[in-house]
Amino acid sequence: MVAHARTPSSSILLILALYFLQGMNLGITSSIPLFLIAHGATWKDRGTFNFAFYPFSLKLIWAPLIDALYVKRFGRRKSWLIPIQLSAAVILLFLSFYVESFIENLRTILLAVIFFAIVVLTATQDICVDGLAISLFTATNPQWTSTSQTVGQTMGRFMGSSFLLTFESANFTNRFIREPLSITPKESGLFSLQQFVRFAALAFLIVTTCLIFFFREKENLPIVDDEETESLSLTETYLSIFKLFKKKCIQQLTLVSLLAPMGIIAVNYMTPLALLNQGVPRENLALVNIPVTLVAIVAPLAIRHTESPLRWFAGSYIAYIITGIPIAAYVYYTPSMISTSYYYPILILLLACNEFCNALRFSAQIGFFAAISEPRIGGTYMTLLVTLHNAGFAIHSSIVLYIANWLPKNYDFVIATGACTIIGIIWLGFSFRTLKRLQEIPTHEWYLLPMQHSDDTVKSNEQGPSDHRASLMADE
Repeated sequence: MVAHARTPSSSILLILALYFLQGMNLGITSSIPLFLIAHGATWKDRGTFNFAFYPFSLKLIWAPLIDALYVKRFGRRKSWLIPIQLSAAVILLFLSFYVESFIENLRTILLAVIFFAIVVLTATQDICVDGLAISLFTATNPQWTSTSQTVGQTMGRFMGSSFLLTFESANFTNRFIREPLSITPKESGLFSLQQFVRFAALAFLIVTTCLIFFFREKENLPIVDDEETESLSLTETYLSIFKLFKKKCIQQLTLVSLLAPMGIIAVNYMTPLALLNQGVPRENLALVNIPVTLVAIVAPLAIRHTESPLRWFAGSYIAYIITGIPIAAYVYYTPSMISTSYYYPILILLLACNEFCNALRFSAQIGFFAAISEPRIGGTYMTLLVTLHNAGFAIHSSIVLYIANWLPKNYDFVIATGACTIIGIIWLGFSFRTLKRLQEIPTHEWYLLPMQHSDDTVKSNEQGPSDHRASLMADE
């Protein structure tokens, strides 16, 4: 077996930092509904705000612009990353002065519009970072793209959600920080929401400054028949999307990405809100998420050298569904158990097991996407695949949340979880052979670029840099 070339630590740290910024933005966005619920928002309001996440499902529309239009002297990815991250910093800074007022007055639609703009920038940054990660990791270990994304985004989401919710809470800060240090209790937490949003703006400015002065991007193009290929024009890049959809393997993968979320939407989206509705304090929920997040960060490292990402996806998918069943039951009986000493330890255990399976599922699926993406159009190709993944979640989440609003209040989460579980098991039963078949397709058959070799599979790519993989990046 051919050994992997060593992946530079500096490349890993850079991608981790950029994905961390994404995660922090998404974490803040996902925390807003919890603040809204504290002020009386309904499931309908939550469904309305959920539209703020839709840009991640629409980013394919402008992804070819990122691949085709750039200043060569400045760098293909830096040409976009710099203005995008500076714009995000400006919007976050502006928002920090008004966000608390908007929440108190339940300005749900206005908040959805503002965060829609923030997520548009975050989604665009994601296109750039995906393309950059593919360029940096293709010749060494494509799975690092998925691992870096999962770890970086998870850490960022932790900062923007659990960390924010915990230390913004006056109850938590007074009880566990001020009281032990004999500090006078206050009506506010260690910091406010507006201060944290301001901190996020500062983080964007710092990372962007470092990106400007300390990172030099190299233009790497695929090599075919010992000749370097030309970059695609904007028109050619857009046409590449339609050409990809003509491939039967892409069509099958599209169905997998759009239909798979049906079985996991309820547990994935409704669990935190259901716990809040059952009386779990917001700050306690944030504390529970700390060990759960640590598990989610460690999980992707277990498959960073996997040889069969889609087999891991299938196994972790069914495990994620199964571990959601006891969570639904536990949430239902929360009011009668929440005052006991064993409630939170068991809740942490259940959520940690569930999140471990979810992190494996996500990392395996994104790792497969990275392994089959053609570096020449890496941003567009990866965006196409991830957009299909996000579209499935966005569509099904809105449907489930709106339906949940009409279910009996005491049973909404249990009914939704049960229905999704049955649908997910049925879907996986019908799709398992398709997943196995997609895993065995030679990697070059996923490319638009004509290749010389015909015996390379995704599996062989993950064992070591194969001949055609090694030829894709010039002087990496």
